[in-house]
Amino acid sequence: MAQIWLQAEGWDQFPGLVHGFSSRLGNNHTGLFRLGADHLTLCTVRQVHGDEILVIDQSSTAWNECPQADGMITTETNVLLGIVSADCVPVLIVAPQHGLVAALHAGWRGTLTGISPRAVARLATGWNIEPTNLWIALGPAIGGCCYEVGAEIGEAMAQRWVTSSLAVWQPRGEKGFLDLRLVNCAQFMHAGVPREHLQVVGPCTFCDSERFASSRREGPAASRQLSVIGWWGGELGQTG
Repeated sequence: MAQIWLQAEGWDQFPGLVHGFSSRLGNNHTGLFRLGADHLTLCTVRQVHGDEILVIDQSSTAWNECPQADGMITTETNVLLGIVSADCVPVLIVAPQHGLVAALHAGWRGTLTGISPRAVARLATGWNIEPTNLWIALGPAIGGCCYEVGAEIGEAMAQRWVTSSLAVWQPRGEKGFLDLRLVNCAQFMHAGVPREHLQVVGPCTFCDSERFASSRREGPAASRQLSVIGWWGGELGQTG
């Protein structure tokens, strides 16, 4: 099947921004991307299902090695931040007025410990960026229709993070179904990001077996999706 890239609706208003969520990739997933922009350096991390977020700049060791982390932030141009996933939630963040982008890998552990609100707080303290100036897209991930987990995980998630009417947890006895994308949306809104600046892109990875890899469906040998974001050619986005 031909490679496809999904993009956040309306983000073409940010000049110089390159981003996308891929469909299933081959084994060499970090080298297979084409979004119409040449001379871009792809920067990835060794994802460990935590909440560590690295700043990628000229002094960063991430250029020469692949450090452990589950998030990256940069204001560099001609750099793509890359997140690989196969059920966990890939999160892309853009602060167009500040020329900053971020990428997160939010599995259930990272979501429970709050990697998404942690990123919002880092941007506020490090760059003076208000949550209202952030735009966020959550890419293809396993949905609440298919993500069955133990009740201890679902209840901990709902009790710690969700105070709205969002149906993030549907208990079924000792297990239930958890919607990680909705939990992260709730976290971002609680952190002050406007609902209209949030969007979910793409289907449930477990349901769409033709286009997307799923660790839950295929096991440890599952391939991956790649999600990327960066600024191309030194052009910073503007909100107008």
